[in-house]
Order: sequence, then structure tokens, then C-alpha cells
Amino acid sequence: MRAISASVRANDPQRGDRIALDRAAIWAGLVRKAENAVPFVAAMDECRVLERTANGLVREVVFHGERVRETVVFEPMTRVSFYRDDEQARWVIHNDIEEGADGELLLTFRAELDLGGGSDEDAAADRMHAGYVKAIETTLALSREALG
Repeated sequence: MRAISASVRANDPQRGDRIALDRAAIWAGLVRKAENAVPFVAAMDECRVLERTANGLVREVVFHGERVRETVVFEPMTRVSFYRDDEQARWVIHNDIEEGADGELLLTFRAELDLGGGSDEDAAADRMHAGYVKAIETTLALSREALG
């Protein structure tokens, strides 16, 4: 199992963010991402909700050309988790809305990955890390755009 994580400030003056995001706006963006990840995740070619549950959904995605089934669990206003457990790989990915030491909002992803071993598992994990940092930035940008 390999663990990766990264955090991005939700409102970063260095990026020139003109519209400030609050927790509710970030949450709305995470829910949209869970329901249709294609605009949010560059490596996602398809995303289809198969079933809605009391606290989330089950979806089928095509990720890096591979068809994957994920269970998505919502912890309202705090966390969205994505679970995959099949013969090819196993992962849990959390998208957390957090507050930094100074009270600033952060969007953090944490992942535990078991990509089946092999010589390219490290490269795949590194690719997922880079892709998820970009997905966090895109989630924040699209959340901001929805307010604009």
C-alpha cells in the first residue's frame, strides 16, 4: 500500500483568486466532481452514476483508459471518499475540506493505493499524485467559476 497526499489553499492570493470560496462552495464542487468527474480530472474519459445510496453513490469511470467501478461516500461539508477494490487495484482516495493553522480553507487529497505491484507501480502512483494535484486545482477553479 502506498500513501500519497497534497493540499491546496482554496483562496490563494498568489493565484490571483478574485472570487473567494467558502466551505459550501467547495463542497458543491466536490459533489459535482463525484457525479461527473470528467470536467475535473484530466485522466477521466467517462463517468456514469450507477446507483445513489443514502450517503453517496456508485459510479463507473474510465480512468487512463481503464473502466473502474468506485463507491463514493459523502461526509457532508467535510469529505468525499472514493473506494475501489477489484482484481486489478485497490484504493481509497479522500478529498477533504480542511482549515489550516491560520483558519484558511484547504482542499486536501489523501490516497492509499495498491496498484497490483509490478515495476511501474511507482510511476503510476506518481502519475496519480500529479493528476490529483491538478484535479484539486481544477475543482477549486470550477467551484469559483460556478459562483462567478
